[in-house]
Amino acid sequence: MVAVSATTIPGTLRQRAAIDPHGKAYTFLGGSDSSNRSLTWLQLDQRAAALATRLNDHGASGQPVLLALKSGLDFIEALFACWYAGAIAVPVSLPRHQRLQKRLSGIIADSGVRLAVGTPVTQGLVVGSNPEVHLDWIFAETVVPSAVPSEMGFDGAQVALLQYTSGSTGAPRGVVVTHANLSHNSRAIAEACSLRQGDVIAGWLPLFHDMGLIGLVLQAVAAGVHCILMSPDRFLMRPWSWLQMISDYRACGSPAPNFAYDLCVERVGPEHKARIDLSCWRTALTGSEPVRAATLQRFAAAFEGCGFRRQAFFPCYGLAEATLLVSAPGTAGNIVRRLADGSPVVAGSDSGGHVGCGKPVRGVTVKIVDQQSRTAVAMGTVGEIWVGGTGVTSGYWKNSQATTSTFAAVLEGCLPEGTSRTGWLRTGDLGFQDDSGELFITGRLREMIIIAGRNHFPVDIEEAVASAHDSIAQSAVVAFSVDVDAVERLIIAAEVRRPVIGPGKDGAGFDVRAVCQCIRLAVTSDCEVAPFDVVLLRPGAVPRTSSGKVMRLATREAYLNGTLECLEIYPATAGALLR
Repeated sequence: MVAVSATTIPGTLRQRAAIDPHGKAYTFLGGSDSSNRSLTWLQLDQRAAALATRLNDHGASGQPVLLALKSGLDFIEALFACWYAGAIAVPVSLPRHQRLQKRLSGIIADSGVRLAVGTPVTQGLVVGSNPEVHLDWIFAETVVPSAVPSEMGFDGAQVALLQYTSGSTGAPRGVVVTHANLSHNSRAIAEACSLRQGDVIAGWLPLFHDMGLIGLVLQAVAAGVHCILMSPDRFLMRPWSWLQMISDYRACGSPAPNFAYDLCVERVGPEHKARIDLSCWRTALTGSEPVRAATLQRFAAAFEGCGFRRQAFFPCYGLAEATLLVSAPGTAGNIVRRLADGSPVVAGSDSGGHVGCGKPVRGVTVKIVDQQSRTAVAMGTVGEIWVGGTGVTSGYWKNSQATTSTFAAVLEGCLPEGTSRTGWLRTGDLGFQDDSGELFITGRLREMIIIAGRNHFPVDIEEAVASAHDSIAQSAVVAFSVDVDAVERLIIAAEVRRPVIGPGKDGAGFDVRAVCQCIRLAVTSDCEVAPFDVVLLRPGAVPRTSSGKVMRLATREAYLNGTLECLEIYPATAGALLR
């Protein structure tokens, strides 16, 4: 057992357990009142301490420990137990299909874990996917709370967790996050969101993902707020349950990716809206994937009758390599939608443009850099986003080559502020800053589409597709390019909404070819580039990461391999690529 500093997140938990032992820390909604479960600060402290003793019996101090648990209170207890024991937490997504099995196998091999915290069920999932891996297991559900054991030395420089990246543009890498990183970023989030002790926050995001782990779980401890949680599967099956949770518990803040807001617009009907009151929602955080202006407009229009205020939208930008948050609005709701050239978008319009993701948070510096010359570009010019500051982590776990190329970028005449580091973090994201310093994200460097010598951002093309026809599923469109006879060609893959083509439906009575034609016309008109193929897909066919991000490179690969679940290809000029 380690003595945790009050400046760390586990140290703050120990403080809250002493000062407010009976205050509610977390509540997990199991689907009915009888299955809901809560933890007070003291209960969490005691359960984490008891599990930490078990971890110490296995020599966990300084070692990576696999958190093979579903989202819930057991996960939170195991997380803090790792930290009380001085261990390194390795949160993972449990395998449900082959892609996640491969991801988990890679994480186990890369991290070198030999000890796991789980349940008999999750042990079966992990072992079934990785029969050659031998792990020692501690079952979280068998731990009995006990008195707090004796303590040892501990400081913020110690590694707290390996946060594996989503893998949306490549193989997941373990980001080395220290307790100091977590403490700084968690407090920056609380400050940006104006959280006050006694507030309530809520969400369904998976807890192995940084936005759920740091943006929800650690916020409860850092800010002293009550955190209401539900499973990601429950949200995906019943999107209205997320909004009902916010309404019932009067949550002031809740984060989600862009697609979640689109899903609510599509699948929350009048009967559920009649029971929802969203007037309490001060910060509707949106991040983790590109924030689309049209999505914000649609959601605000759909739920203003439920008390939702569009000023509550809180677009932000971050990444695991910077612990989490990089930029956020200075004041909740103070966002400006602008076109790429910096001109404002008319309020209430459905015009395109990029959404401002605020300014760098305390302790963070952002530079926009030309990736070829490695020099800073002028305001309003698109370049790669480089980040420096206290929140930037130390690198990738046991991967010095990737660490050097990503975390040690040199910008002539300019060192990161507020840190002893001499290099900048290259995010691989593209964007620009306006004259006020507000940050706008335009795309990913590796996903840039170059047609006839002209650069096109996938997100701009995808926005045009999503608006082309009301049968297209929002946040389920992917634009990418392929080489056809030594010429780069644009390909569009777009899912159809479930109410139009549900499971088992064959599309009878639905004119898929007409929809493809609408998409082709919209992209040609709005983006001045003609799609080579428009591929209409069944619901759920677009590959996604474990956290729900669309995977453009994986979609491209599936297109080339002919494994996409297609309803129609228009025009079928690239049939050889698909068959």
